[in-house]
Amino acid sequence: MGYLTIDSLTKKYGDLTAVKSINLKIKQGEMVALLGGSGCGKTTILRMIAGFIEPNAGTVSINGKVMNNIPAYKRNVGIFFQNYALFPHMTVIENVEFSLKLKKMKKAEIKEKVEYILGLVKLEGKGDSYPRQLSGGQQQRVALARALVMEPDVLLLDEPLSNLDSKLRQEMQVEIKRIQKKLKLTTIIVTHDQEEAVSLANRVVIMNEGEIEQIGEPGEVFNHPAHPFVAEFMGFSNFMEGKIVRKEGKEIQIEVAEGKVMNQSYDRADELAVGDAVVLTIRPEAVLISKTEEDGYAQGKIVNMTYKGHNTMVDILSSFNEKVQAINVDMVLPKEGESIYFAFPSDKVIIYKK
Repeated sequence: MGYLTIDSLTKKYGDLTAVKSINLKIKQGEMVALLGGSGCGKTTILRMIAGFIEPNAGTVSINGKVMNNIPAYKRNVGIFFQNYALFPHMTVIENVEFSLKLKKMKKAEIKEKVEYILGLVKLEGKGDSYPRQLSGGQQQRVALARALVMEPDVLLLDEPLSNLDSKLRQEMQVEIKRIQKKLKLTTIIVTHDQEEAVSLANRVVIMNEGEIEQIGEPGEVFNHPAHPFVAEFMGFSNFMEGKIVRKEGKEIQIEVAEGKVMNQSYDRADELAVGDAVVLTIRPEAVLISKTEEDGYAQGKIVNMTYKGHNTMVDILSSFNEKVQAINVDMVLPKEGESIYFAFPSDKVIIYKK
């Protein structure tokens, strides 16, 4: 039994089923990321947990208690909204203490809680400031403090870092993880950023069109996606369809187009058979490239190079008429239009049966 349990949760809007019979168990103190593109249902799940949306079927339980008939304000669920939703006419302290005042707590207790939380999110000395006087990162910390001060049973984070620049986003990832671990909060974070999901969460839930495609630890979903949709979402950019025409041990030959074949060593070749229709994929950073011909390397031609500062994305047209993307860090590359050689390491390739 999970501390937060979602059982057959379903939400429909007319003919559209936004969430399709989702099942998920989250342990106490665990941080789980719901990862997926726009419209996949992840925010709808968050709002059903919070009590803002009523499900058509299924249940949400916290610590063994079904929440369906309990109104949102009685669920003790902390919510961090994407737009922060701070009261502009209130100071930082007033924003954070607002919900505590509604509970009619004693002034001394409110003061103690607010001071502790502002220290936790590193906003000491900002209590009398208004949101307009704060940076984006500071406003985000206020919103986080307001969600934490209630000592929630469950913390829900809806795209918490999407409004921040790259450097501040990385800093806040560290802060959110530090606070979540310190308070041992059961947390769900909704995001469309795979790097954010694997950096923060204990487990990642990949969603697509209202359904769960894969659940696993960050390393598992990052390196061993269950099928091509998950692979593409987790950063695999090379996809080649074909049919296995020969197999000897770990060595296989894939016909990728009429008259065009590629030879590939594959560690899990025993799962495949001659005649199987397959999809081969590999991350661009895993592709090996060389300026000279080497054993096991295929020939290609550079058709485009995109400089990205810390690396260069190289687009290669292979000799079997498939485009291959590779990432180069320090090699001096040939010019566009010139030949280059590439190989797929057997431990980095994934081959799916179609």
